[in-house]
Amino acid sequence: MKKQSLSILCTLLLLAITSTFCLAEQQTDLAAIVAAENFVKNLDKSDFLAAWNQTGTVNQSYTDHPEWFKKILAVRPHLGQVAERSLEKLSRHADWVGLPNGDYLRVSFTTVFQHKKDSLETVVLFKEQGRWIVSSYHLR
Repeated sequence: MKKQSLSILCTLLLLAITSTFCLAEQQTDLAAIVAAENFVKNLDKSDFLAAWNQTGTVNQSYTDHPEWFKKILAVRPHLGQVAERSLEKLSRHADWVGLPNGDYLRVSFTTVFQHKKDSLETVVLFKEQGRWIVSSYHLR
């Protein structure tokens, strides 16, 4: 009886720890998704300064302000309005090519623009000072 009770107690404890970890991970994922959505919405509104301000020191150390604006302005305005956007994929990474090791989340959206029907937007976020900060944006 004691062994069975101990086994049940250990199982319940394991379930509680796993549930707590999963809940914390889901909250982290949600925070990253919201940060990525806010970033692309600023791009949608052509509020490129607000989008730039959402990038962190990692992005800003690799690309200066005028160069980043030049790249965004060369592409985004020509796509037209967003007709539809949906979350495609979320993946965790301990490192990212060309960037320092850390806690990264890649958030990918399938996006339909007015002038480009099949696009994949990818926002890579980096955990900086406890917040998810945009480290890069890719449009394919």
